[in-house]
Amino acid sequence: MNRQMTGRSDSINHGIRAAGSQATSAMREADAIQARMQRLMFGALAVLALMLFATTTVLAAGTETTTSSSTSYTVSNPTKAMRKATALINAEDYRAALVHLETEVAANPKNADAWNLTGFAARKLGDYGRSETAYDTALTINPKHAGALEYKGELYLTLGNLEGAQTMLARLKDICAFNCNEVKALNKAINLYKQAN
Repeated sequence: MNRQMTGRSDSINHGIRAAGSQATSAMREADAIQARMQRLMFGALAVLALMLFATTTVLAAGTETTTSSSTSYTVSNPTKAMRKATALINAEDYRAALVHLETEVAANPKNADAWNLTGFAARKLGDYGRSETAYDTALTINPKHAGALEYKGELYLTLGNLEGAQTMLARLKDICAFNCNEVKALNKAINLYKQAN
């Protein structure tokens, strides 16, 4: 009987060890899966962070792809001159910004954003001829540059040219009909102009 009990005990112990071994193996596998998931999550977060930092958020006067009436816009891969100019515009140092914008348009004459910012800075300094020329250049490079269309419309209002501003608004509506901040901003500026005049 003792032998039977010992045999059963050995059998039970063997079963327990086998179950324990399987449980340990399952736990190791679960740990490995968890480690892989953590690496994947870390990798995904790293990619997301890279994407966020790949574009630089800057404050100023609009680009061809984003809002000019908002307090910020994004320029993909801005040059040093563009970053400096934008920072100076944000600090309302338009004269210094123009120095960097001149550098930018000399190096990249087809940069519609740089021409748009040149128009913006010149307009803020009261140099309306230079401003209009810069906006026209931006719009020659990219006729659908929403920021340049909006700001040229605002320039027209400054000059008392309501019809010109309305023409810019119509062009904006053609390219940006749905939930377009440039349309909203220029429309608001036109309405304020009408109320004041």
